[in-house]
Formats: sequence, C-alpha cells, structure tokens
Amino acid sequence: MHRSGDETSNRISALGGCVVGKRGGENAGSRETLDTIQLMGKHVVMTTRMDRRSPAPLYVQLEQALLSYIHERKLAPGDKLPTEAEIAQTYEVSRQTIRQALSRLVADGQVERIQGVGSFVGKPRPSHQSLLTSFTQNMRSQGYDPKRRLLDSAIVDSPSVIQSVIGLNGSCQFVRRLLLADGNPIGLAETWLPVEVLVGRLDLFNAEVLEANSLYELLQGPEIGLQLDRGVETVRAGAASDEEAHHLMCLPNSPTLIVRRVSYTPSNRPVEWTVMTFPADRYEYRVELSHSPS
Repeated sequence: MHRSGDETSNRISALGGCVVGKRGGENAGSRETLDTIQLMGKHVVMTTRMDRRSPAPLYVQLEQALLSYIHERKLAPGDKLPTEAEIAQTYEVSRQTIRQALSRLVADGQVERIQGVGSFVGKPRPSHQSLLTSFTQNMRSQGYDPKRRLLDSAIVDSPSVIQSVIGLNGSCQFVRRLLLADGNPIGLAETWLPVEVLVGRLDLFNAEVLEANSLYELLQGPEIGLQLDRGVETVRAGAASDEEAHHLMCLPNSPTLIVRRVSYTPSNRPVEWTVMTFPADRYEYRVELSHSPS
C-alpha cells in the first residue's frame, strides 16, 4: 500500500488482547485505515475502509470490517469482541454507528450481546439439513443440546388436508411438541401418524417417553420397528399466530419458516405427516446442491 510521507502512527490501542498499530490518511474525502495486528510475535495486516463518500453507510462498512476481524482472527463462538470504546478508537466512528453495526450483526446471528458484559462471537444458527433425520440428530450434529416438551398427544381423525394430499385416512396419533436447542425454544412440531402402523403401542405416546426420546428413535426402535426410507419436504414463509408466538417467545405475526414433511416406508407408504414452525430469525434451511453434468 502507498503511504504518504506525512502519514504517522497516530494511535496504539488494545483490541481483543492484541496490539493494534493504526496508520491513516485522508484523500479527497475518503479515509483508509491500515490495522497491523501483532499476535504471538507475528503481524497480520487487515485493511478496512471507512469511506465517507461511499453510498454505503458507515455502519454497513463497519459491519463488514468487524466480520473481517472475526474471520481473519478465526474467532470461535463465545470469543469476546472489542469493546465499543476500542472499536470507536480503532475505526474512528461514533458510538451510534457502532451500535447500528452490532445490532445488524446480532440480528444476523453473527454476534451475541450480553447486557453489562460485552459482545461475543455468535453461535451459528441451527439449520435444517436435507437428510431424513430427527430434530434431535440434526441439533446434536451441529453442537446443540436438543430437548423436547410435549404439548399435546391424542388420537384424532386424519385432517382433510392429509387425506387429500397423501391419502392418509382413519385415526391418527397426533403429537405436538415444543423443540428446544440449548434450552431455548427453536420450533414447534405437529405430527400425525396412522394408528395402524404403531402396532398397538399407543401407550408410548406420553410425556415421559416423548420428552426422553426423539420421535424417530421411538418409531424405529424395537417397540414399534417402523422403517423410514425417504421423506419429502416443502418449505414456505409464514407468520406466527398468537399461540405460536407464546410458545416460541416471539412477537405475534413475526416471520416464520414452515417446513412440512411426509415420510415414507421402503414400500412407498406414507406414515408420517409433520409440520414444523421455526422463527425465521433463529433458524435457517440449508440444502446442498450437486452439479449434474449435462
């Protein structure tokens, strides 16, 4: 990088346990900042630009600078970020700009803020993977501690939508559960299972069993022995009802992600209809795509 002769080191600040030497110069209304981070005897150079002539607001530029800081230092979830005072000193921006940038990072799940303690690298949002696995398996594979809370369990008639879409008629075992990750509500799941595939073990569908085991573990375990071969899912946007908002601890009409799953046996018989509702700001849906040669 070119540095003019009158550029001088104007500040040394402690930033996240590292020593940061900052040199800056202004040119036609834009400011470029070079941060040299000394860590374990080595220097890592990161360039950030706070360009006041750019159409991008300063808080957006700072948001990207902080993301670069996290990625360059390979910070892990839970690692503490610099204080607002340190960020203000390093990047020469106002507290209002800092709070706007951090609020955007918090909303995106990149940063977690604890009142009176500070800002920390956020834990990745739980994601829904494109495999026929249980919620429990999915969360454990991502490092979360999954729990389930039974809200309802009853024998009901098949809803008309299930009858018309997959031809599942007759009585069903209905189960409604609140899904939790690390103790936090992450989703609601409503499941309908045809009674005839449960081999008379309706006694298993109680709070003691359903809160201690994943539903798939129960269905495929020795007591029922159901084989699940594949599933078909559809995803759509929704808005939280008052009841959903109560259980999920979000505002009514908050955006939600609604996932409908139909699971099939190896003989292609539909045996599970589940509708899961997730708050859109706490969950994401991930699909891995592969390239098929033409």
